[in-house]
Amino acid sequence: MTDLLILWLLLFLWCWDHPTDHALRRLILLPARPLVYLGLWHSWAMFAPHPVHLNRRLVALVTFTDGVREQWEPLSAMAGRTWHRMLFVRSFKFEFSLFSPGGERLYRPVCEFLAEEALGAGRLVQSIELIRLTQTVNDWKDRERFGPERADVIFRWSAVSV
Repeated sequence: MTDLLILWLLLFLWCWDHPTDHALRRLILLPARPLVYLGLWHSWAMFAPHPVHLNRRLVALVTFTDGVREQWEPLSAMAGRTWHRMLFVRSFKFEFSLFSPGGERLYRPVCEFLAEEALGAGRLVQSIELIRLTQTVNDWKDRERFGPERADVIFRWSAVSV
């Protein structure tokens, strides 16, 4: 039985990096769901020959019913030192999922979570804007490491008054 599991995992990992329209990649779509759900998938996008040239992070602009506006950032953004960032690696993975294809289905639950957190602190949320901050990573030869940061509102959420 162990041999079959090892064989299946090797087949899965080999097929995973084929293009999404390739027959071998389609072969593993159904068995891949539990692995993707558990966060056990991998991506070689950050490595050669074409590494990722964009940094993306999430912020939320929360407007409360008293008119006060505050900016919220995930835990990973608040972790300044390397050791702290390692502790919040799951938060990084969650942000990556938000910006990946299909991530838009997570926007509303994120906003509802923020509204519940504020309610627990005794504050009522009127609206939330999810903002994707994007910054290009320049070529290693360039003097500046990063290009200018761009902010795009990717989702607007309003509290429904009952």
